[in-house]
Amino acid sequence: MTNRTPALLALSAGLTLLTSSFLVDTAAHAAPAERAVVRLETRLRPSGDPDGSGQAHFTFDKARGRVCATVEWRRIQRPDAAHIHRVSDGSIVVDLAGSVTGGPRCATGVPARTIRQILRHPRQYYFNVHNPTYPAGAIQGTLHH
Repeated sequence: MTNRTPALLALSAGLTLLTSSFLVDTAAHAAPAERAVVRLETRLRPSGDPDGSGQAHFTFDKARGRVCATVEWRRIQRPDAAHIHRVSDGSIVVDLAGSVTGGPRCATGVPARTIRQILRHPRQYYFNVHNPTYPAGAIQGTLHH
C-alpha cells in the first residue's frame, strides 16, 4: 500500500494542475461581453490639433452601468471635455469629461444596452478629447480591444 500512495498523490496533483489550467485558460478566452469588467483602449491622434497625441484606457462594467477612463495627452491645450462618440453619426454616448478635467474619471448610469453595443462593436465608437482651441476635438481615437 505504501508504494501506491506516492503514485496516487502524483496523479491527484497532476489532475488538479490540469483542471486549474483549463479553468484559467477558459476564463481568459471568454467572450468580452461575458466578463464582469471589460477593458478597451485607443491611441489618440490629431483630429484638430496637428501635433497632439495621447492614449486612453477604459473599463466597462455593464452590471454597475459604469464606464471609466484613464487618459494621457501630449502637446495639446488643457482639455475641458471628453466623450465616447458613435462613428455613424458623431453622437455622444458616454460623457467622460471628468477623466480629463480632474473630476470623476467614471461615468455612472450608463445603460447596459449602450455598454453592450460598445463592447460588441468597439470600432464603431471613438473617444474625442476637446479643449477651448479645438472645441470639436483636439485628439481622438477609435476604440479597440
